[in-house]
Amino acid sequence: MATRRIEARGWSVQIAVGATPTWTPVAGLKSLTYNPGDKATQTDATDFDSQGQYEEVVLQRGATMKLDGTRRIDPATGLPDPGQGALDALAQGLGDTSTGQIRFRYRTETQWRVWTVTATAAEQGGATNDLSKWGMVLTRCGAETYVSAP
Repeated sequence: MATRRIEARGWSVQIAVGATPTWTPVAGLKSLTYNPGDKATQTDATDFDSQGQYEEVVLQRGATMKLDGTRRIDPATGLPDPGQGALDALAQGLGDTSTGQIRFRYRTETQWRVWTVTATAAEQGGATNDLSKWGMVLTRCGAETYVSAP
């Protein structure tokens, strides 16, 4: 089967907003970095029976996603893009309010990957002639699940 390169702009990220969630796109993205091996913990399992060969087991798996883009604001209301705003609010949460759900997929994929995440705000702002930066680091909590894309 022939394969082809895919462009990064084909990724879509949405956040669940509300009790009966409305999946809300995150606008203004310029960069998405997905690290499926982040937060993994390997433990040395080498013992005398290993006969001098290193052994390990993975006791924890995790993943992170870094979103970078430009800050989007509704000029009429002054409010941020709904997706950016929901992630900004999540990044302020503590305890039970520190986790939310996102889903993401490449435009040709038939399933969304769904994560429960915590959010940490990344660099924001910029210099005199820049568009204002916006960024967020999402850390997966628990296992990844999948749902069919409409």
